[in-house]
Amino acid sequence: MSLPSDASPDAAAPAATAATAGTGLPTVDALLDEQPLADAGEGAPRYRLPQAAVPPTIMLQAAVARLVEQKERIDRLAREGLLDGLLPAEWSAVPGNELRAFVASVVPFASDSVRGETIAARVPLKYLLGQSHRWGRDDVAEPRSLSAFLASDERATAGAADAAEVMLLGPLGLGWAQVGRSRVGFLRAMGTESLAARVTALPYPAPEQLALYQVSVAGASQVWCVLDNRRLRALSAPSLTVPLLTAYGVGAPQAWPAQWPDPVEVDAEIGVARSGKGGNEVDLVRLVDKIQRARAGEAWSSASLMQLHTWVPRWRFFLASFIGLPAALLLIAALALPGRVEAAAVAAALGFAGGAIAALAAPWIYARRKFLS
Repeated sequence: MSLPSDASPDAAAPAATAATAGTGLPTVDALLDEQPLADAGEGAPRYRLPQAAVPPTIMLQAAVARLVEQKERIDRLAREGLLDGLLPAEWSAVPGNELRAFVASVVPFASDSVRGETIAARVPLKYLLGQSHRWGRDDVAEPRSLSAFLASDERATAGAADAAEVMLLGPLGLGWAQVGRSRVGFLRAMGTESLAARVTALPYPAPEQLALYQVSVAGASQVWCVLDNRRLRALSAPSLTVPLLTAYGVGAPQAWPAQWPDPVEVDAEIGVARSGKGGNEVDLVRLVDKIQRARAGEAWSSASLMQLHTWVPRWRFFLASFIGLPAALLLIAALALPGRVEAAAVAAALGFAGGAIAALAAPWIYARRKFLS
């Protein structure tokens, strides 16, 4: 934009300064790490983006903030190598995706498969999970410059350099960084209060859909979370999950219902699920059907040899019975009836064949139903 003919550079300077201040970006001097820190509130950046949703209640805010702090401590200890072999295996089962695995195990039934609207917003760092075991403030040559860059509103612009992405469980007010995981702890250490990101809203079950149960299997205490009285997940870290869900409105862990499958059978099914691709989730309805079918298979029933799918013939006995015995009968018939050998042979063969078919097809034996085809 050109200046009017009667305007002077000195007159335009204040206007330019005001325009620059309106962008919300800090000055070059403020970005230089060699400069002393300004007083609180002086020269603080002003952001344009709206703030993302926060936990709706005070109790939930405290629980979410506590979970974020605990995750930060876990990352710090993991970085120092003090938790080797102590963390749940699923947290590091997929290298590079540890944060998502952490959320899936600590916040049961949290999933990003169904996504809502994505907007540019600022997420409060006190309610945002990150992954801080890779690098931190001490690993950066100019932390103040980097924090101003990573905290700016431009990081929420689609396609921008070093843009951040956050998944937000709206009902809980808890978010985790999908892209830019390591910057969360760094910005928190720098005293930044919020992070600019592309925020995607995710649903979460209502408190009345969830239930917590305390069980003991083989002398070990476990806590299970059940959704809609059907889908069950074993909690890998109950000390992290239970305070969060109870603050959300879920009831405290209660005794396992007597009418549901035995905890030993459920625990065995959890072990099967963990060895597959289903994580540690169990469908209780399918488990009940599986148990009923297994019990029905243990019942005894009359059957024939042709219905069994686990038997193996004894070939020596077969050759002796089906070849030797007819031959002996034929020889006896020939000796007893020298003038009617053909008739005796046919009678002997038909009689033995009928007996063999009856032995195979007639239900003259008892077997468990699970062994029947």
